[in-house]
Amino acid sequence: MCTITLSYDKKDAVAREKLAILLSSGLFTQLDESSDLDIDYSDPWLYEDHGDLPPLPEGKDSFTPEEAFDLIIKDIRKIYAEDAVCV
Repeated sequence: MCTITLSYDKKDAVAREKLAILLSSGLFTQLDESSDLDIDYSDPWLYEDHGDLPPLPEGKDSFTPEEAFDLIIKDIRKIYAEDAVCV
């Protein structure tokens, strides 16, 4: 399990709709903002490349929600060697 933090303009109806679609896929859950994950963000291990993640496309610094969703679904299918992940 991992935690992905998304930020968006809560006043943007399209952004809210896309987030709702992402959450309704059942692949993700929304954590309570007040929950404490006990993550030490100063730990350098968090920022090291451990070689166990699929690489991101080169030349991209940011992704639209649709692009992020597609990347995540492709990675899940690749990691689990399963084409049955449907959205």
